[in-house]
Amino acid sequence: MLAVDDDAAVLTLVRRVLSAYEVVDFDRPDAALAALRGGLVPDLMLSDVQMPVMSGFELHVEVRRLPRLRAVPFVYLTALDRRDDVRHGMALGADDYLTKPFRPDELRAAVAARLARRHAFLDAPDEPAPRGLVLATLGGLSLTSGEQRLTWEAKRVVLLLAYLLDLGGRARVAQVRADLLDPGSAPNLIHVLTSRLRRTLGDLGGVAVVDDEVHLRLGTEIAWDAATFARLAERALTGREPEAIEAALALYGGPSLSDFDGPWVDAHRARLDDLHFALLEAAVAVAPDDAERQRAEARLAAALDD
Repeated sequence: MLAVDDDAAVLTLVRRVLSAYEVVDFDRPDAALAALRGGLVPDLMLSDVQMPVMSGFELHVEVRRLPRLRAVPFVYLTALDRRDDVRHGMALGADDYLTKPFRPDELRAAVAARLARRHAFLDAPDEPAPRGLVLATLGGLSLTSGEQRLTWEAKRVVLLLAYLLDLGGRARVAQVRADLLDPGSAPNLIHVLTSRLRRTLGDLGGVAVVDDEVHLRLGTEIAWDAATFARLAERALTGREPEAIEAALALYGGPSLSDFDGPWVDAHRARLDDLHFALLEAAVAVAPDDAERQRAEARLAAALDD
């Protein structure tokens, strides 16, 4: 577990209250971020908001840019109790927002609940851990293989990969052009993009234009955060179990492919956004107690205001 606060007394209190857990603490958010970028993956993150160098809100945004940390619960522990501050924190995707001074039992209960939901998600037998390629498009854009981040010559290379994955690895050239490219784009742009995607994938897979169709072949497993989110969201909305709903919400890092537009992107993003709002509404409906319902309502209101 990671705790970030510029007040040493608060960090000492957090360690005492959460003595049942291993707590790694930082008194500077930039130091915490450096450790997280360096490979630290805590089970849960606790953060103050008002700190030097960068705020807890800014730390939260940077943390969610790291694909391996997007499902790690992020809980604010701050003296800021204005409604606007709470809404802003929840809009960023916080799992909880606790205000100082806090009761020890309140903090322990909040941490235990978030960890239980995370472990329930991670231990699900039919959701294998991501291996091979990992594509992130929710709230950011990245493509990694193991610990190595793959580079591309143009963002549209990753857009083409996501598109082909969504269509099962095969699409007609005319369909790709209509769904992804501007009407006035160069006739050979699809061939250029497939060539660049082939170089990006290297020996992990290949893509080619054959008989006026674009074919994607992958020699490794791929985990795509948008596809995983959609699958878990649909399952959670069917079962309407609070833990499953929270686990699905934890995977939503923000709008998918936010730097792009076009017929396919717009439809793809709208479907995921609809699932996100449906989960937020379901979380309110199935909240087990008044405190959880209030937090769920605040999170939904923040998303509606965004």
